[in-house]
Amino acid sequence: MKLYDALTDELASWIRQQPVFFTGSASTHGPHVNVSPKGLADSHYAILSPNRCAYIDRMGSGCETISHSYENGRLCLMFMSFGPTPRILRLFCRSSIVEWDSPRFEELVRTIAQGSPRTAFDGARAVIVCDIWQVQTSCGFGVPRVKKGIYAADNEDDAGELGGKAGDAHKTGDTAVDMEKLLREGHVEGQKLTELCVFEERPQLDYWAGMMVSKNTALKYQAKHNARSMDGLPGMKTARRDNNEVLWLGDAAAYLRRTSAEKVSVAIGFLLGALFYFIVGALNLVPR
Repeated sequence: MKLYDALTDELASWIRQQPVFFTGSASTHGPHVNVSPKGLADSHYAILSPNRCAYIDRMGSGCETISHSYENGRLCLMFMSFGPTPRILRLFCRSSIVEWDSPRFEELVRTIAQGSPRTAFDGARAVIVCDIWQVQTSCGFGVPRVKKGIYAADNEDDAGELGGKAGDAHKTGDTAVDMEKLLREGHVEGQKLTELCVFEERPQLDYWAGMMVSKNTALKYQAKHNARSMDGLPGMKTARRDNNEVLWLGDAAAYLRRTSAEKVSVAIGFLLGALFYFIVGALNLVPR
């Protein structure tokens, strides 16, 4: 995992090649966590600067992202590769909403759709403006890829960080490919071909995890990387124990941090308590 303060040119270029991305948001106290897939990325999503992007939000049956943005502004955008090189990229953002009746709306839509044949979209209800405060990239070994024989890969060896040891049998180039045979690989014989036939599992995750286990370094890795979340929340108990952490102390500290973060609720509770005390005093109900 790598963290950046802003998008680099390489990451921005990679994002522009992805056909789909996902948005994740949640209310501060509600039970639902919303994840939405977004397509039409070439005409509905744009990087405005290294620390700002935006996308056009078309009308739908819900408005979770808009509601969550109005309440707390927390938004995560996730992109992932289905190509030969695995990658997951997350943009941690503070979001703001520009609704269709705002004077800024039409200009933002034109800016986002720049280069697209269209500059107006039926049912476009808002533009979600995302101020990026952190960028995260990770491996994406567990995400399926499109079978390499279907397209001409830039790099025949997609083992990447594994030094070619986790390659595959699909070779393109000048070699003719039996497309139906390729699509049927990994599927039951005679089974009807569906859109899922274009995908296959990547070999990297099994290879990487197997190497960690064979070298007896898996638990050490978990102790280093899985004991805490990015925000410092307690993680795997086994990893915390391996770090000689007293679990109940760590849990208590996390509870205190969570409680102290609710500054508005604490302040309102204090004011209500003080108000109640003065009302009771004014009614001469307080013993003297």
